[in-house]
Amino acid sequence: MRSLLRTVEKILDHDVSVLIVGESGVGKDYLASAIHACSNRRDQPFVHIDCATIPADLFESELFGYEKGTFTDALSRRAGRLEAAGGGTVYFDEISALSPGLQAKLLRAVEERRFTRLGGQQLVPFRARVITSTSLDPEALVAAGAIRRDLLYRINVVTLHLPPLRERQEDIADLARRFTSKPIDDEVIAFLRTLPWPGNVRELRNAIERAALLESGDRITAPSLPPSHASALVASASGRDWTLDELEAAYIREVLRRTRSNYSRAAAILGINRKTLLEKRRRYGLD
Repeated sequence: MRSLLRTVEKILDHDVSVLIVGESGVGKDYLASAIHACSNRRDQPFVHIDCATIPADLFESELFGYEKGTFTDALSRRAGRLEAAGGGTVYFDEISALSPGLQAKLLRAVEERRFTRLGGQQLVPFRARVITSTSLDPEALVAAGAIRRDLLYRINVVTLHLPPLRERQEDIADLARRFTSKPIDDEVIAFLRTLPWPGNVRELRNAIERAALLESGDRITAPSLPPSHASALVASASGRDWTLDELEAAYIREVLRRTRSNYSRAAAILGINRKTLLEKRRRYGLD
């Protein structure tokens, strides 16, 4: 990450296109926003375009804008997102979601640094920096026909590879503590470092924020972790020097969660009677 950030520092104020590559949830959107916020374009707009959510038949009007009367509902001229960005930054999230035809039109605008609104003749200057992202290997996307090779050459003057969280285990403690004001128990941090985190930083953030909301005490402890993580935690507790009481409390809380506090059903799963379950619940202070 330090190496990546050193590269970012070198390109901040240079007018070069940037391609951010990384798995879903690693923070591509955050990095794009940070590049803009730290650059000499910071006082200009940052326009985020989610290529996967804008319908293909509306994308051109969203991107380039349109003139009055271009179609039935075009009652007045409307500036597109490229024009609205001014001298700021346009971030195309998941660029491979664009159709080849739309990619060709975007390529022309990026190369010529100008475009026309739909239904218009006037050339509109395009002054914004272009940042794009993809969660898949760019060359594989080109081979599969998902990205035009000429567009890839234009948008990846600088390519930034954001590593997945599983390759950055030393960052997990700092990230987790940044996502909550509550102290986090050391055994929780140690356990978080053992997880694969397929959802990367987004998944970690959701897990910590949920734990902070559900934790009744002033610290985040193991039982307050999300269900999937709590189950894994119980499975691996034997290697973490837990006491039997700690393990039992964590498992009872997980069963109560899965049964939505149906004590009869939870007691049956645990192999004890309902009265014993209620006694253990009081003993461990389980909500």
